[in-house]
Formats: sequence, C-alpha cells, structure tokens
Amino acid sequence: MRYDLTLAFEEAAFGTETVLRIPRLEACETCTGTGSAGGKAPTTCSACRGQGQVRFSQGFFTVARTCPQCRGEGRVVTDPCKSCQGEGRVERERSISVKIPAGVDTGARLRLSGEGEHGRAGGPPGDLYVVVQVRPHLRFRRDGSTVLSRAVISFPQAVLGANIDVETLHGTAPLEIPPGTPHGRDFRLRSQGIDRLGGSGRGDHVVTVEVEVPNPRNLSEEEVTLLRRLAEIGGKPVKEERGVFDKVKNLFG
Repeated sequence: MRYDLTLAFEEAAFGTETVLRIPRLEACETCTGTGSAGGKAPTTCSACRGQGQVRFSQGFFTVARTCPQCRGEGRVVTDPCKSCQGEGRVERERSISVKIPAGVDTGARLRLSGEGEHGRAGGPPGDLYVVVQVRPHLRFRRDGSTVLSRAVISFPQAVLGANIDVETLHGTAPLEIPPGTPHGRDFRLRSQGIDRLGGSGRGDHVVTVEVEVPNPRNLSEEEVTLLRRLAEIGGKPVKEERGVFDKVKNLFG
C-alpha cells in the first residue's frame, strides 16, 4: 500500500513527526475476516475442489483458468456476513504516527511494516510505503545534502570587498566578499546544509554571488556624475547624455 506525503523544505531538512490518516481495508470484526456469518469457516469450492483453478482441454493443450465460482480462492462463503457482504474486510480510516528522519528528499520511501491493508480471508496485513514529496523553497534549493542560494551585492562591494550576512537553514551567517569578486562566484559555508541520512554528518551551503547592475533611472545625479568620472579615469568611454536643449533641437530640426 502506498501513501504520498508532501513535506515543507524545512521539514525534510530537519525531520519531523506527523500523523497520517489513511483509509484502508481491515479484517471485519463481525466475522473475524472469514466473510461468513457467525465466523463460520467457508466451505471448499465444489467446482475446483479447493484448487482455485479449473482446467479444460483445448485441442492438444490443457488450459487453466481462475475458478469463476470461488474467484480463485478455493473456498466459498455460503452464508455471507452482513457487515462486510462476505468480503471479510471493511474500509476504515486509521491514524498512524510517522517519524520522518532528517535529510529525506523527494522520492524517498519509508516502509512501515504491518500498516498496509489486511489480506483476504483473514490474511495478515501488508506493509505501507510512505513516498515523500518535498515542496520547493522560495530562497533555497538543494543538491543532495548541499543547500544552494543566491546573494546580491552592489558593484562597489564586488570591487572593494565587503562583509555581508546571508540567510541559511540554521540562521544568519557572516560572509566575507573579497575585493574583485566576479559575478557568479560561489562561496561555501561549511556544515550549514542538510543532515545526511544515516547520521554521517551535515552538508554545506553554497552561496552564488550576483553583482547588481543598477537601473540608470534609479540613480541620482551625483551617482551618475561619479560613474562618468570613474569611466574617464579608467579610459572606458560611456554614452554621452544630451542636454534638454539638444533634445528639443533634434526634435524640431
């Protein structure tokens, strides 16, 4: 029996305990799973003599088919139980407490022995498999036990260096940006990731730096002047901005 369980990113990372409400087929209490009224044992099927199959010849071959009278069970309920209509099982909702270990990821399967549906004719219950699905996080991604995120820095911070704070699963962590940091550089924060299954340590957190290019419309006149001065010093020409008079002259001339 399968149950699909959706977890939040943090629940999968740190582990959690949850209660599953599962509808499943259980042995009928009235007939104790036999399907017969009063708990009487079913009788041997007269059509297949308890074999569950009937055989007949077709040319040179002998063909075996599921017995239509007992549906392959080899036994027949002559006086069906009214509670389960002779099926021996009824559907009930069961609450099961499940402990999810830290570090699970999408596709992980947890086996709960004996928590599946009960077998026919009073047979023992099978196993329940809980299949995990992890919801995406707004800021974090993961690669196994490694957490991935991005940090945006300004152009001056990239050139001159800076000390910034970045958010991790375990709280805020300091990150030193050295001078001359290029766009797309990765920084690794040791043991700030997700616990590995089996208790074999914890993964890292990798921060990818993105250098922000400001929109010229959001810059002040002073900032534009400083950028132009910087371009002149570095010998890198930039587009000249025309004055209001030049724009009007070009429009009507």
